Amino acid sequence: MKLVKISTICVMAILVLTILGSLATAHPPGFVIPRYGEDSLKVFIIHFSITPKGSHYIYQIEIEKNDQSYLVENYTNQPRFLFFSYTYTVEAETGDELTVTAYDSLFGQKSKTITV
Repeated sequence: MKLVKISTICVMAILVLTILGSLATAHPPGFVIPRYGEDSLKVFIIHFSITPKGSHYIYQIEIEKNDQSYLVENYTNQPRFLFFSYTYTVEAETGDELTVTAYDSLFGQKSKTITV
């Protein structure tokens, strides 16, 4: 009986530590690097995830043009576990400001603004 109680407590402690550990690894993208050229916006993203096809990934990219929402793309995973890029058709003129925001599925976001 005493062994069952000790075993149950140990299993519960391991589960709690595992859950807390997975939350501690959640983080926003490290870098969002937008590059504009010939009516397209290429967005390089550095975001480490050991489960890019699972629970921790960049789930949304939002593009604003001159502080107005221009494009929102949703994703169900990220293509690679560390760095990757997406290309979007964006029509912009000299002087336009483009802001790209990448949202993490578990925690935070990162934005970067460029002027065309």
